[in-house]
Amino acid sequence: MIRRAAVALALAAALAVALAAAPAEALTCPVPHPVVRLGIDVATPDIDNTLPQPALQRLAGADHHRGRTQGLYRGGIRTRWRTRIAERSMAGVVCRWIDEVAITITAAPRTIYVTRERRPGTCPYDSVLMHERKHQAADEAVIAEFAPRLKQKVARALAALRPPAPVPRSDAAAVERRLTAAVERAVNGELRALEAARHARQAAIDTPGEYRRVAAACG
Repeated sequence: MIRRAAVALALAAALAVALAAAPAEALTCPVPHPVVRLGIDVATPDIDNTLPQPALQRLAGADHHRGRTQGLYRGGIRTRWRTRIAERSMAGVVCRWIDEVAITITAAPRTIYVTRERRPGTCPYDSVLMHERKHQAADEAVIAEFAPRLKQKVARALAALRPPAPVPRSDAAAVERRLTAAVERAVNGELRALEAARHARQAAIDTPGEYRRVAAACG
């Protein structure tokens, strides 16, 4: 009688273990189909014609245009991204995967300054404004070129991720860090290329020949 009770208890214990394991075995992770969304916000620059040359020079920096600054383009390119993680869980076991990456490239606010001594509607004003518009156009061109590249780079990084697999709930945070790190590497790699291209294109505008052209435009 005692032996049968012990056997019954052992069977009950084995059954409890099997039932506890069953939900984990039943949890299957879906095949992810992550979406990459890209938004671009490029503001039209404001035109500021209120600063006298010394004040504009202080804004630009003492060495800008060798201390003879007549115009200045100021604007930055910022990129933000958000990674949305989806989850499926059962009895202490979880699947996590990337559902969406939303990227926003912003060039705002932007301002073109023309020194107050050059009045709108005059050739000296227009010649400086035309030069600063080239800086504006360079930023817009680099955004137009790199925005689709950035989207493609992130999409390729997502496609290269390992398929999601069930893990204990205690490991879920580590899985999320691995997923978001893959997105961050893809974004940052392309942003470094964007900044390098932007720097080169902006520097190519400010040449001695371009300065001579602006100076001689109204001669």
